Amino acid sequence: MKLKIVTDSTVELTDEEVARYGIQIIPLSSMIDNVVYHDDIEITNEEFLQKMKQSPELPKSSQPPVGKFLATYNALTADGSEVLSIHVTETLSGTVHSAHQAAALADGKVTVVDSQFCARGMAFQVLAAAEFANLASSTEEMLDHLENVKSRTILYISIVNLENMIKGGRIGKTMGKLTSLMDIKATLQMTDGKLHSDSKGRGTKSIVKRYKAICQTLHDAPKKVSAIGFTHVGMSDYSTTILEMLKTTFPHIEPMVSYASPSVMTHAGPEAVSVQFLLEK
Repeated sequence: MKLKIVTDSTVELTDEEVARYGIQIIPLSSMIDNVVYHDDIEITNEEFLQKMKQSPELPKSSQPPVGKFLATYNALTADGSEVLSIHVTETLSGTVHSAHQAAALADGKVTVVDSQFCARGMAFQVLAAAEFANLASSTEEMLDHLENVKSRTILYISIVNLENMIKGGRIGKTMGKLTSLMDIKATLQMTDGKLHSDSKGRGTKSIVKRYKAICQTLHDAPKKVSAIGFTHVGMSDYSTTILEMLKTTFPHIEPMVSYASPSVMTHAGPEAVSVQFLLEK
């Protein structure tokens, strides 16, 4: 197969990985105080976080337009190549739907995949596709390969500040204030593209305790951890503790540490942290 890879800006890849495999990244956009910013173009993720903290209103994130996808697909398939377009779970963004619409209109063959993850959890599939591109004999073989990677991916996210969820209406103001008053913190796990409650406790110590148990379980499991992504919405004492715990428990792995993309920040809120694990085959 002559295959080219497309993804979106919620992914977490190094510049070297993007350059090595020629991966095309389509940016999402966000609006703060009536100004629209495209991810990693007009604003960095760190700068976005500061603006988000200062804004009285919740930022509004937008999926890339169909036309942007279509132009990219047509340019990449003009030489007869196929395109594999891998995107953030539809529960966080409608990006994958824009990609599907563009694929139906594209001149060449485009296959769109909902990764059912985000951040480095999605990057595990993007990199697997790029590395397997010259080995796969068919699209079906490639999709089976990605399903295997997906089955070996584990993602947790911990929410410590409910302000964004209250602003966005995902939690009622009364319940939000009560939960904040009681200092309740939540850890969620992403399964089948959806976030499910994993644990709740009072204070960030409860989150650290939960990750300690997660690390121990994965350390002792038959399938060993082969890669780790560490995503944050601004580092804090508790997230630094978790990062050091990961390095100590899995000393053979250097976690990829990065700011969350603006759209993920908007959902998770300040000081949230997410850890993504890839298990061995």
